[in-house]
Amino acid sequence: MSELKGFWSYVNDDDRAEQGRLCRLANDLKEQYQLLSGDSVTMFIAKDSIKWGDHWRDEINSNLASTAFFIPVLTPRYFTKPECLRELRIISQKASELGLKNIIRPLLYADVSALHEEKPANDLIRLIQALQWEDWQEARFLDVTSGEYRKRVFQLASRLFEANKLTEKSSPAIAPADTEVPKTSVDDSPGFVDKLAAFEENLPKLSETLKAINEDIVLIGRLNEEAATDIKRGKSQGKGFASTLLVTRRIAAQMAEPTDRIWSRSNEYASQLHKVDEGIRPIIERAPEEIRENPESRDSLCGFFKSVHILSESARVGLTSTQGMINSNELLEKMSRDLRPVVRRLRQGLTILLESSTVIDEWDRLIKSSGILCREEKEEKEARKGGGPQHIIDR
Repeated sequence: MSELKGFWSYVNDDDRAEQGRLCRLANDLKEQYQLLSGDSVTMFIAKDSIKWGDHWRDEINSNLASTAFFIPVLTPRYFTKPECLRELRIISQKASELGLKNIIRPLLYADVSALHEEKPANDLIRLIQALQWEDWQEARFLDVTSGEYRKRVFQLASRLFEANKLTEKSSPAIAPADTEVPKTSVDDSPGFVDKLAAFEENLPKLSETLKAINEDIVLIGRLNEEAATDIKRGKSQGKGFASTLLVTRRIAAQMAEPTDRIWSRSNEYASQLHKVDEGIRPIIERAPEEIRENPESRDSLCGFFKSVHILSESARVGLTSTQGMINSNELLEKMSRDLRPVVRRLRQGLTILLESSTVIDEWDRLIKSSGILCREEKEEKEARKGGGPQHIIDR
């Protein structure tokens, strides 16, 4: 009997709102899948937390080929959670590289308006639109002890099982060494050099896009401060809530244009960062082997690592105000019906920006896990041991 993995990506708050029904559905689905397939399935119920995300990435990286399915449970809140979006982006990239797209089976639990857009700017929304997804909006109201609920879970497990079999059939078999593999199609996916070219093209655009986003963030922050001053003045003059309402309507109109720019540019930034990532990641991953084959390449690779660290730090500095603005806008959203749509769109744009930045954190993690110590790190390590930098010999 095979050992398979299933991944269930959801939002904790959604599960609490449903009194644990999301996690109950995950376990019921696992049992039905095992019944149909005869395989043993370990279900990883992926919470929307950074701590869980670290564990989840280790599991995904260990053996994606043994994954039976990855199910993102879609709700409006799912697209506001950086770790959920990060999971979806990483699994999509890895599954695409290995030809395993069928393992991603989104479950629409509550309506997400962006999925109805003809040409959404968000690349993850476009990804979901292109996949086979299951509609669970009506089934979520079924009694979990009812026969209809069990029937729906069984049908969902059946579709997952069939999709998995299709993936196994379509995956290329490993031919013997002396067997000529027939050419069935032309591979037009970008090669290593193509990715490096895209990396070079998009790298300078990153800082430009982030700078433009920050300018609009500063503008919105200034508008908020002015509105707060006006509201405070109106209260001190005894003008009441009518005055406050006028201010919220004014700021909603003023915020609309910069908010649209932030939303659009955040999606642009995510796309640029993805192309830069496709160039940076393989260089880091191949670095240990490169140094073993050519020890003289250490200096150039260490120079590259330093450039990546500088880029990472620059991006982090540029994003320092993002989480604070997301938190402060939660209060704004509750103030007025006029503010609600524009603040929600702003939060979506900022969340996309924040979620994209986690790709940068992955670069630092990869460099650290490569085990390559550059001169500065060696000197620091020796200094901690008391040897001092004068004893360093860079081999």
